[in-house]
Amino acid sequence: MKIGKIITIILAVLICGIMVFMLSQTPPKKEKVEASVQPKVEQNISKEQSKSSEEFASEDELKKVKELSLSVAKTQNEGVSKQYLTSCAPCHGANGKGIVAPDITHLSKEDLLKKLADYKAGKVQNTLMKGLLTNVSDSELNSLADEISKFKNLQILEIFAVSIKDKASIDELRNYLFTLRAKKRDEEGVFRYYIDRVFSLKGIGSVVTGTVIEGSVSKNEKLFNYDAGKEVLVRSVQSHDKFVDNAGVSSRVALNLTGIELNELKKGQLLSKKGYFRGFREVDAVVTAKNIIHSQSVTFCVGAKNVPAKVLILSQKDDSCFVTFKFQSDMFLKFDEAFVLISDARVIGGGRVLNPVLEPLKKAGKILFLAALLKHDFVGAFSILKEAHKNGFGIISSYQRFGLNHEDAVNVAKKVSNVFVDEKALNIYDLSAVERIKSAIKFMIEKNEFAVFSAQSISLKLAWASQNLAQKALDELESANLIAKDSGVYTKKGVDLSKLKVRLEEKIYEILESGKLAPTAPYNIYDDLEIDRVSGDNALKKLTAMGRVIRLEHNLFITRNSLKMALDKLREIIKNQGFVNVTNAKDALNLSRKYVIAYLEQLDLESDIMKQGNDRVFRS
Repeated sequence: MKIGKIITIILAVLICGIMVFMLSQTPPKKEKVEASVQPKVEQNISKEQSKSSEEFASEDELKKVKELSLSVAKTQNEGVSKQYLTSCAPCHGANGKGIVAPDITHLSKEDLLKKLADYKAGKVQNTLMKGLLTNVSDSELNSLADEISKFKNLQILEIFAVSIKDKASIDELRNYLFTLRAKKRDEEGVFRYYIDRVFSLKGIGSVVTGTVIEGSVSKNEKLFNYDAGKEVLVRSVQSHDKFVDNAGVSSRVALNLTGIELNELKKGQLLSKKGYFRGFREVDAVVTAKNIIHSQSVTFCVGAKNVPAKVLILSQKDDSCFVTFKFQSDMFLKFDEAFVLISDARVIGGGRVLNPVLEPLKKAGKILFLAALLKHDFVGAFSILKEAHKNGFGIISSYQRFGLNHEDAVNVAKKVSNVFVDEKALNIYDLSAVERIKSAIKFMIEKNEFAVFSAQSISLKLAWASQNLAQKALDELESANLIAKDSGVYTKKGVDLSKLKVRLEEKIYEILESGKLAPTAPYNIYDDLEIDRVSGDNALKKLTAMGRVIRLEHNLFITRNSLKMALDKLREIIKNQGFVNVTNAKDALNLSRKYVIAYLEQLDLESDIMKQGNDRVFRS
């Protein structure tokens, strides 16, 4: 063997030996990976990295972090203030989720402001925090707290290092997960359920599947399919391949339905209790999305429903905006309901429904209204609505509109200033509505001496006013000695009700008599005289008992003189034509069919008259 080849072989062996040695000195890669109990959390954060900022005690650490703070302040970070970058980002990160300090995204503005103020004042011993906040003004503290409170909340519960080769690490994670309690869901809420599958089973019938969003469903319970507009009956309930009597929130459930055809059931339809939801083609929402455009067409995804929608941007700040969605058909959405937006087959964002009903608010007012709803400031939202609805607004649909039951909605309404809350009718009125009712009553008693009224008659006259609201106005006028109450009704102060009743009877008789064969209906007389129906009915009863007025049917009263005139004219027709019926009586008397039939039926009671089919003739 040649010397060159021998040297080459020796060098190769030496190189291989050196490589093996170097590899043996390289630390083996860790087989463990970080696992978080919360989704979408960086996986390389160790427990040592999450230590509290209270642990920064040495001057070296403090100096190091301050240097980092200065360097971060010089960088650009869209959507985050320079103040936050300087004071907070070095430790808490640009998103607030923590680098060497805890996650602060779960804290409210009030909590944040208190903590910041305590650190600045030295009430909480923390050299680092006190140093960073020394030159920060109170207004800047408020701005910081407001900014941080708007960060997206993703609270890390715990961090575990796990490996498939380390059974103990997996057991540790599993045991921890089993200690976590499931989020409490409202079992008492109204049942809501989006259909995601429809099929038919032989011997069973129509079956739908879906997930219970709220409330619960029971066997033999009646539900309402809002999209189809039909009531259905739940014949059976199945959950996880087992028949059950009822199933609660978050359960995957199959329902066997009757009362609706299979071809009427569609994916995305909403099943719930009847009467809780109304459909609208416009809703207002808060949306988080990049590059969303005004008038853009998107696919609106909620539950198992996907529908086309048009985007109308009301206001926008960074990636968040208030939006009005316009749909091609009615949508039965609920306050705070989550949705996703798709454009060009890609998810572009999502949000939550704020105003699921069509509300007649101008743009500026609507933005304020949505801002209040976003913060769940229902007192503020109700205050805006009562200003917009001068004749009051109802809270009977409070579950759909605000996620509140009637009791909670009433309690919120009572906290609004200058309002009258009608708990029975579930209406809220600005107090100016009371003054308008009082003005209407004052005008009535001045122009009409026969005015006799009650809360009920006022409510009927002013359709927007509830009976309880009208009663409040009457009580205030009575306290002011402008009206007086007698026998459950009201008159102008100083009027003798007993004498007024007699005069009222005569006035009603005069009006009926002047009507001849086509007398005015009682409710029109009451409106003309501005009297309540009870007083008017009592007057008619007295006239009828005296025989001066005859009641022919429910709302047809005629004086005795006018009735005799009508019967005489019908007899005259028989004499001239040999018979009388609806047709020739209408032509001869020039009356509507209603009056003619009533008079013919009265003629049938006469002893000398007989019927022949539809004709009336004299007895022979």
